[in-house]
Amino acid sequence: MTLAHTPPSKDCPAAITALADFIRHGFENPDAISGCVQFNIPGNRQAYPLAISFSPAKLTIQHDWLEHTDATLTLPLNTAEYIVNNITEVDFRDPEIMGTIDLDGHLDLINHVAKSLLRPTEDTRARLEQAEQLDTPAYALTDIPRVSNPPELDILESIAASQPMIITALDMRAPHHHWSLERLEADYGDVPLRVRSADQKETVAAFIQRVRSADLENDRIIEGHTKAYTEGCFLPEPMHKDFIPNHFTQDDYIEPQIWLGSVPVNVPASSLHHDPMDGFLYQIMGRKKLIMYAPNQAPYLYPMKAYNNYQPCWVKPEAPDYQRYPHYAKARGIEVVLNPGELLVQPAGWFHAVYCLDSPTFSVSYFLRH
Repeated sequence: MTLAHTPPSKDCPAAITALADFIRHGFENPDAISGCVQFNIPGNRQAYPLAISFSPAKLTIQHDWLEHTDATLTLPLNTAEYIVNNITEVDFRDPEIMGTIDLDGHLDLINHVAKSLLRPTEDTRARLEQAEQLDTPAYALTDIPRVSNPPELDILESIAASQPMIITALDMRAPHHHWSLERLEADYGDVPLRVRSADQKETVAAFIQRVRSADLENDRIIEGHTKAYTEGCFLPEPMHKDFIPNHFTQDDYIEPQIWLGSVPVNVPASSLHHDPMDGFLYQIMGRKKLIMYAPNQAPYLYPMKAYNNYQPCWVKPEAPDYQRYPHYAKARGIEVVLNPGELLVQPAGWFHAVYCLDSPTFSVSYFLRH
């Protein structure tokens, strides 16, 4: 891909120059899409432009306003500065970010550009590389074992061996069959749940109403926007007591994430990716299907070069394009169905794509601190 880049003006803030640099070095386009995304970045005295145009063969970055754009992203200069200063940990699901941003036009093009901004810490990069070098018997595994409420030592040994497991017979404050949309609405309806943009904020009750009216026939999903799905925003603190299992202590986990809503079965609820930390996925309502790959299969899965808290892949297991991604033909996945009341233990580096089999669905995930 060739690059065309116009230099910024002398008064251009450093954060905008840095955003352009991150995009220039992190942008990929293996799917060969085309579009133009206009950044509008208001400062104290004026608004600063940044236009990103791309085609299968070319990327153009201009510090200018364009007459025609496919999508516009408006974010205050202080938000741009925050993103630049926290590029290794920023999460675009964070209400502190999304609550300041306005989006217009083709949101999938905005997502494509935003992904190129991210960068991993050296620790994250090292953890994923270490996991990929483990001698995981990727081709020998055909199933993930189910174990009834094992002791914590067994869980830690499974993680150390990079061997996933599914825990059954969980001891919970309120068992999984206690929960329904109606019960969540009654117990937590007024709790703030999700911020989608500067003018789109939802309580648990408001989100559940959107789930009830979701169009399950829509197979064109734009990540973070069109799904009636929380996509891993933080689990509200008042809900922690009911949805974190008793293995270890709450201080052993980082902030838990909630996965509530509805997604068609032919569209991934979470696209193929892997995490640098040892994770857990507790299934509460509905079933989920996961397609999992051992860390040492990374060469076949086309991981993105720009990422931070987790590393997505370009390949789509539900609709593989072997012409664009020929090495994927060598990948050997394990398909598993996670039932309500079960907990998946997923050691660091294991790739996984997640699909909803039932509507509605409700899961909570969390990662061990290191």
